[in-house]
Amino acid sequence: MDIQQATEEKLERAMQMGVPMGAAILEDLIQKKLLTEEAAQRLSAPKNVLNKEAKEKVVPVRITDDVMNIMDALITSGHSNSRSEAASYLIMLGVHNHYSLLNQLSKEVVVLEEQQKKIKNLIENSFILPELPPHESI
Repeated sequence: MDIQQATEEKLERAMQMGVPMGAAILEDLIQKKLLTEEAAQRLSAPKNVLNKEAKEKVVPVRITDDVMNIMDALITSGHSNSRSEAASYLIMLGVHNHYSLLNQLSKEVVVLEEQQKKIKNLIENSFILPELPPHESI
């Protein structure tokens, strides 16, 4: 493996873990002949592949031993670099496979939220008290 390929792989892993990689850093690596221009373009391109998107949120979750074994198998096979990455992949796979159900669920949640707003407004408007002069109290 040459130095450029090794650099690309290290950068890819770092980016998957959320390390920001600006264009200036990539340009500097190109100038030093540590990275090819094609590799820099691949690294800076938006990621649309499952589990290759930038991740910002952290969610602690309890899982069964069976799920942990699956995640460890993903790591052993080289598909994932960490349990976090494996968990993210499995979640995205579930979302992808159940997209139509989740899309319908999202629509129903919007309807529920609208109904909750109407109920809140109804309650708030029904308890309007007449304004009393400042010296009078209830």
